[in-house]
Amino acid sequence: MVRRTALSLVNLAAAGALAGCGFVGASSVSDQKPNGFVLRGHVAVPVATGATPPSGTACESTLPDVAPNNEVKVVDPQGHQIAVGYLGDGVIGSDSSGTACDLPFEIRQVPGGVTSYGIVIAGHPAQTFSATSLRENQEAVISLRP
Repeated sequence: MVRRTALSLVNLAAAGALAGCGFVGASSVSDQKPNGFVLRGHVAVPVATGATPPSGTACESTLPDVAPNNEVKVVDPQGHQIAVGYLGDGVIGSDSSGTACDLPFEIRQVPGGVTSYGIVIAGHPAQTFSATSLRENQEAVISLRP
């Protein structure tokens, strides 16, 4: 009787340990890993001629077809749209090429499986980026000029 009780306690303890590790009930959980990543970037457009606003201040695009809430399309190498996002509000930024109005974007659930991505802003030609760099969280920077 003592032996049977001890064996039952051991089995109960083992079941509890397995449940805590996630083995018990794991059959109802999907074994599929997420197939998407977050693509971050911004569109840099020139500031108005003669303007020298400080970095970080709000700005408006000098290109009429590039504005907050406009679509940002992600296309595969064949040109098929695979994801979409939207431009955010402009903010003044500076880099080695000068001062620009930067409109940020963040696109969630961009699917994998391709070697490069094209990003299309307001009907401008797609700019191509390496899938590896974008998946490693490198920002996609698109410079547009009038």
